[in-house]
Amino acid sequence: MNEPNTHGFEKEENEHDVVDKVYLDINPRPQQSEVVQSLKNQAGEEWKARCTEHYAWKAADHIIQLEEEIKFLKKLINKYHLENDAFTGKGNIND
Repeated sequence: MNEPNTHGFEKEENEHDVVDKVYLDINPRPQQSEVVQSLKNQAGEEWKARCTEHYAWKAADHIIQLEEEIKFLKKLINKYHLENDAFTGKGNIND
């Protein structure tokens, strides 16, 4: 049974003795290309000088969108090739 502390002193607890938490729902940011990083850095530096809606930031966002579209299209092309391959997919000659 825990005794109530009536002496005005707190019981010592080790604040460093904790269980590490694992967060499975947190995804790291994707690594951005050098061009995107450079444009965003340039826009950030010029924003410090109170420039707003900088062209470099918009260009960086557009490049990110294009890179994602390229990844999607490459996956789609790869899937199409695998599905229509004579050895692995539906495109078998004997079908």
